[in-house]
Amino acid sequence: MSKVGLIIKREYLSRVRKRAFIFMTILGPLLFAGLVAAAVFAVSVDSVEHKILIVDDQGIITRYDERIGQYLPTCPDCFPERDGYVYRFSDKALSDSTFINSDYTLMATVLEGVYDHKKAELYYKKVPSSSASNVIEGDLESALERAKVSKSNLDFDTYRTLKVNIQLSKYDIEKGEENAEGKAAVGLIFAVITFFFLFLFGAYVMRGVIEEKTNRIVEVIISSVKPFQLMIGKIIGVGLVAITQVLIWVVFSIIIFSIAGLLFENGAFSSAEAMAEIAEQQGGTANLDFESFLAQNKLTKILLDINWLQLLSMFVLYFVGGYILYSSLFAAIGSVVDSDTDSQQLMMPIMLPLFFAYIVAIMSVDNPEGTAAQIFSIVPFTSPTVMMVRISVGNVPIWELLLSVVLLITTCFFMVWLAAKIYRTGILMYGKRPTYRELWKWLFYKT
Repeated sequence: MSKVGLIIKREYLSRVRKRAFIFMTILGPLLFAGLVAAAVFAVSVDSVEHKILIVDDQGIITRYDERIGQYLPTCPDCFPERDGYVYRFSDKALSDSTFINSDYTLMATVLEGVYDHKKAELYYKKVPSSSASNVIEGDLESALERAKVSKSNLDFDTYRTLKVNIQLSKYDIEKGEENAEGKAAVGLIFAVITFFFLFLFGAYVMRGVIEEKTNRIVEVIISSVKPFQLMIGKIIGVGLVAITQVLIWVVFSIIIFSIAGLLFENGAFSSAEAMAEIAEQQGGTANLDFESFLAQNKLTKILLDINWLQLLSMFVLYFVGGYILYSSLFAAIGSVVDSDTDSQQLMMPIMLPLFFAYIVAIMSVDNPEGTAAQIFSIVPFTSPTVMMVRISVGNVPIWELLLSVVLLITTCFFMVWLAAKIYRTGILMYGKRPTYRELWKWLFYKT
């Protein structure tokens, strides 16, 4: 086996045998999905019991009931009873001190001329969640709409029959009905995975270089191998660890998806029986397959519309290219510093394009065929993440895809050459962190 092969084998086996790798490989997807679900739940769910005072000094949506001596909504159905929401009504706003000392958590004021400026004010003691704000906003809109219709001497039921809500169904002129936003969201998942893996395993390369340099192990190693061989062996070895983990996750996903399909077709889910009965009533077959079930739902149908072979193959290609590009730069940084603390400042020029690519990928979900998405899916430093969003939609011209891949591969070779120039000198430098000017000089040192 060649010297580079031995280095690759050492880097790979030393990491895949660790308990941390086994733990993250098996439980990583579950933990990631759980954290995302928990974050969404924590943000969207408001555990506060809100008592809300609606102030309407114009009498637009409230009336005074002399029998009970209280203000009531003219449209009780517009303020339904909900868990965590209790409404009270008044024609006068509370003073600041009175509101603070009251048991009200929120106070919404209907301003004069609300139909013109379409605004109301919401006062609070603690910032309400977005879900709470949306609930109150929706109730006020319904009450104001009902009041405006009644003022126009129209029957509200008649008004509802006249009101038309339009929902656009988007069609690709060549491919038929498409769900570009949903497909782009799937691509964003791959972009997020690419971002975290590039950062995580790039940092692994850097810390490995720093550890060998700090322990003076590198002085022994380079007596037998060239610095370039050591660097490229470390990059490839750690990269194979990343690819192994990704492939295991893909295999697990396929297995879980296949098992779910078999259980569905065998009637393990109540939804399968219900849909089979519907199909039989409509003159079809009672044996509804899993693929047909997915096609019935607009959200799950996205999974069938995506070209998974293209998406997964391009994901591996762009992930490998992005990893080589960024890990070579991380290796160069590790060779010129003596500790993780010293590397923070030098990491900034590398992290900026990586974070920028992550932000552009998120923004590209809304417009996957926009100018920004098109440009940064070609730029090598951002294409590994942004291109995932565009490929999932499936409308990337062949010439753009080829140009992006060629530029990424070319840049990888250039960055490896650049990093090797710095690595061969920095790996034996101790006690002083070089300046950017000195790093520039190292590029022109002769071997």
